[in-house]
Amino acid sequence: MKAVETAPHEYMANYVYDDGLGPWFGAARLCDATGSRRGTFRLDGEEWRVTLSYQESGLTPPDGGETPDGTRVEFDTLREFRLNAVVDDETGERKVKALIQPRWRGLESESGSSVARPMWDLGDAVNVRVNASNVEFDRVETVIHRAAGAVTLDPMHFANRNEAYSVVMDAARYVRLDRDVSGPVHSREGPLARMGHLLESDRSGYRKLVQDDTERAGYYHTVTLGPKRVRECFPDHRIPKEFKHYYARNAESLPDGHPLAHPKLEASYQSSRWNETLRPVDHEEISAELEEAILATLNEAGLPTQPLDDDGPSGGRTFVEDAYFEAVTVDRSRVLPLNLERVESDQRNVVVRQLADGLSPVEWDSLKTLVSDGGDVSPAEIADEHDWHPDSVRRGLRRIEDMVVREQGSVALRSHHVAEQVVEALDAARKGVRNAMSAAANAVQNAERRSLDERTDELIAFCQANGIHVDEREAHLRVRMGNLAGESWSELVSRLKRYWVDAGRDPERLKEAVTHYRDDAGPKIRPARSAWGVGKKLG
Repeated sequence: MKAVETAPHEYMANYVYDDGLGPWFGAARLCDATGSRRGTFRLDGEEWRVTLSYQESGLTPPDGGETPDGTRVEFDTLREFRLNAVVDDETGERKVKALIQPRWRGLESESGSSVARPMWDLGDAVNVRVNASNVEFDRVETVIHRAAGAVTLDPMHFANRNEAYSVVMDAARYVRLDRDVSGPVHSREGPLARMGHLLESDRSGYRKLVQDDTERAGYYHTVTLGPKRVRECFPDHRIPKEFKHYYARNAESLPDGHPLAHPKLEASYQSSRWNETLRPVDHEEISAELEEAILATLNEAGLPTQPLDDDGPSGGRTFVEDAYFEAVTVDRSRVLPLNLERVESDQRNVVVRQLADGLSPVEWDSLKTLVSDGGDVSPAEIADEHDWHPDSVRRGLRRIEDMVVREQGSVALRSHHVAEQVVEALDAARKGVRNAMSAAANAVQNAERRSLDERTDELIAFCQANGIHVDEREAHLRVRMGNLAGESWSELVSRLKRYWVDAGRDPERLKEAVTHYRDDAGPKIRPARSAWGVGKKLG
């Protein structure tokens, strides 16, 4: 399976080296002698410029001029040392910045607060705070080694990283999209908005959705999901992530040929959204999850996941190369789907099923409270509001457990999307239209609930027999056709067109659809209009 290779963007970590204070003392000697040091080195055909300098640390020297481990520190004020390496190119944005900081038991700031972690048991050591851009995560430490050597600081000082104390705090990967095709990513019905609205509990959990179009459409759109919500999209992923579509400032003023005139689609690790810790040994897992998340978002937006000569619905390019993103195709073990449609369908169908089966008065009252009330709601509060016995409310909540989440004495609707569906149902009930929610079910479920005319039955049977799912919820149809297994894509679309029109459906709507399928060469996305002239012409 082939797909575009994503590029590394921001990276931040703390690397801890526990062989004493040697790297810190070495940097101090070099800066005391010359004030700063400069050098260069070459790596992978690129020339890097290196600077070693210092800054005031705000740290307090150890009592008596000696650390608890017996190391003499004969400085009145303590410095930290900046070892910065930047590729010498026109952009200057491929870089690694390393801040060398001393650590020992009981280290304090000048204000008297503890600096090293409370359970610091390494003794004398050095923390290297890393901020890198556009460098593969596993190459960052190599750059630090080469940069140290370039300014005559012994690289062996950075040879034995302590994995138990080293921590990755931020990591991001991206692709750059042509601005003419990136709209489906950030649109109102696009994957970013749908992730934000579908995958968060109506009452609990972290939820962040930003849609900033102040400078232009799609200027800055982000959605952040914690690990629980990420698993709704990717069952075998665990890392909390932010998904982001954004332009550089003043991108509108740049010519089309300039890379910064086009937006980035980025996925980044969000360390603050969970209680676990990732370390440099987890680089492979981090990169794999970020890449799979980006490719799934592209796929959900109806965009190709690999660069092609004619790869967009508009017939133009999808990816735009820049100084660090080359838009090359690589082999992948898999390209995951984004399971939003499954989640949305599951949530919608839960509501449809519950309403079709009928709700008792206590269940209706409970739903009304969950929709209208803010914050955590307990069964006892629902009972008080509607004059029900608490046990009756608890039994009612158990009967609609697919629609709600119950935790530690509180209850909430399962998701924002479920809440929207319930609001619609409540409105329909007030108007006496108890079956209004059936329109939200898909065609197969509708067929089970009511008698359809013969032509519609034929369309449904054709789709079922050929593994075709037509998603009609968005402005443009999405037709998922699965694995063609040697069948002709154009002939299958042509046959679908005949059944579609015979069932009284709008042919123009199908013509504008995007089809998703897989053949022997891998996953494909093509506009249905490409097959519109194949087969018998409609009369």
